[in-house]
Amino acid sequence: MPIVPYLRLAKLLAVVLLGAGTLGAILPLPLTEKRWFAYRLAGPGFGLTWTLGVLWAAITDVPLSARWIVGSMALSMLSLQAVLYLAGREGRGGPISRSLALVPLILCFVLMVFRP
Repeated sequence: MPIVPYLRLAKLLAVVLLGAGTLGAILPLPLTEKRWFAYRLAGPGFGLTWTLGVLWAAITDVPLSARWIVGSMALSMLSLQAVLYLAGREGRGGPISRSLALVPLILCFVLMVFRP
């Protein structure tokens, strides 16, 4: 039985977790709730996405040096750093920091889907 479809499903669920955590962290919520989204959803989603992505690449013999993979990794790292910045202290959440959390994540999704 091939494992790749199950691995892709697990990675999709991890990406959904990362996306939900990111959206929760950029919403105008109290700091405790932003931290919950950032630390309980976005952080684990990020770790699972990377782990499952590397495993998927190893199983399917896709080189980790492919441009779409390197780009996705860099963009997801930038997005996570912005999420952690937003959850770090009260009063953070202007349009620039929210954009730095959301736009790179969307671009990362685009790279993972289209694999240019």
